[in-house]
Amino acid sequence: MTHVPVEVAPGVHRIGDELVNFYLVETAEGLVMVDAGLPAHSGRFLDAVAWVGGRLRAVVLTHAHPDHTGLAERARDKGGARVWVHEADAPILKDGPTSSVIHAPPERRLLPYLARYPSSTRSLMQLGYAGAFSSDRVREYSVFADDEVLTEVPGQPRVLSAPGHTPGSVLVSFADRGVVFTGDTLVTEDPSVGCSGPRVVSRMSTHNSAQALESLDRLVDLPEETVLLPGHGEPFTDGPRAAVIRARATGVR
Repeated sequence: MTHVPVEVAPGVHRIGDELVNFYLVETAEGLVMVDAGLPAHSGRFLDAVAWVGGRLRAVVLTHAHPDHTGLAERARDKGGARVWVHEADAPILKDGPTSSVIHAPPERRLLPYLARYPSSTRSLMQLGYAGAFSSDRVREYSVFADDEVLTEVPGQPRVLSAPGHTPGSVLVSFADRGVVFTGDTLVTEDPSVGCSGPRVVSRMSTHNSAQALESLDRLVDLPEETVLLPGHGEPFTDGPRAAVIRARATGVR
C-alpha cells in the first residue's frame, strides 16, 4: 500500500502516523526533511520521497529524541542527505537513541505516569514496536548553534533556539512557506498523557518544563498567519499567539 503524504502548506508534506509527525519540504535545490520519524516509518518515508519527487539533500532535526531521529542515519547513509542538529543535542546522536535519558534526563520519573495515564504505557509500547529505542546511531552529522540561518541547507531555513524539552530543541522556520516546525517545543497532541490542544509535552518526556514554557516566547513574534507544524498532533492554524496563550493556560502535566 502506497502512503501518500499530506500537503499541509505549499510544498510542505506531512509524513508519519497518529503518534509522530515528520515533514518533507520541496525547494529548488532538492528536498529537506524536518525530523526523521521512526524506523517503522521507512515505507512511508520512501513513498513520500517518490511521490513528491527529487533528491533528499538534508535532514534538519528539531531535537534528538529517538522518535524524531529514527530514519536519520538511513537518510544519510543510503540517501546521501546531510543531518543537522543543535550542538546541545549532538551528544544524543553520537551515543545513540537511548542516551537521551543521560544527556537530557526527563524532569519526572516514568512510573507515576504509567500508573496514572494509560496512554503513557500505550505510547511507549508503540514507540518500542516502531523501533524508537533500537534505531541506528547517526554516525555523521553537522551542528548548528542558536538562531542560525542554515545557509548550506536548501531553502536556507532559520533555526530558533527553544530549549527545555531538550537542551538543543529548536523551531525550524521556512518563512517563505509561512510555516514553523515546532517539534516538541509545542505540540497539539501529547501522547504521553493523551491530551489534545496546544501544549508543552509532559514532564515524563521534558528535560526542563520551566525553560520549555519560557521558550514559547520564541513563537510570539512570528507573523500571525504562520502555520505551526508540531511533532505530535495536527497543524495549528489559529496563529502563534493563540497557541502560546492556550499552552500556558494548560501548563505542563
